[in-house]
Amino acid sequence: MSTERPEFQPIDTAPARRTWPWAVVGAALVATLIWFVRRAPPAPEIRPVATAAAAPAPAAELVKAGAIPAAVLPPKAEGPNVLGSAMAAAKNMAMVAKAEFDREVQRTKSAQAQAASYKKQIEELQKQLGAARAQIAAVQTAQKPPPPTDQEQILQTLAPVLRAGNGGGGQY
Repeated sequence: MSTERPEFQPIDTAPARRTWPWAVVGAALVATLIWFVRRAPPAPEIRPVATAAAAPAPAAELVKAGAIPAAVLPPKAEGPNVLGSAMAAAKNMAMVAKAEFDREVQRTKSAQAQAASYKKQIEELQKQLGAARAQIAAVQTAQKPPPPTDQEQILQTLAPVLRAGNGGGGQY
């Protein structure tokens, strides 16, 4: 028997995919990841410190730049008393720092008071929950039928034996 078709059909295979583009993309991804990981963190922003002894810029410029608050500025020196104005500026800076510290202490105290009030509320709610659970248990025990008497317990125990002795018919 001759046939024009071969006995087994050839298996069609998919053309081979190119792997080099994927290798290049993977290498670029790894290089980028390593660059981000090993890159130095950005330098922190440096603001000029406002001190009376070493102020390179006038105080008005520092206030405009936002480096110091306006309340810290010393009063305008009207004469040669430079040391007095420097002391006044330092005193103003200390007062601002103390005011901020006092504000933070007050916030801490109020947060502690609020936490204490929350603890009281939790304790109160726990007591209410315990009372509600006790009430539920009391209602459940009140709805339960009374326990069977001794005679009923004996009859319940012997009922299967009595039925089997009668033949299960229930006739006497």
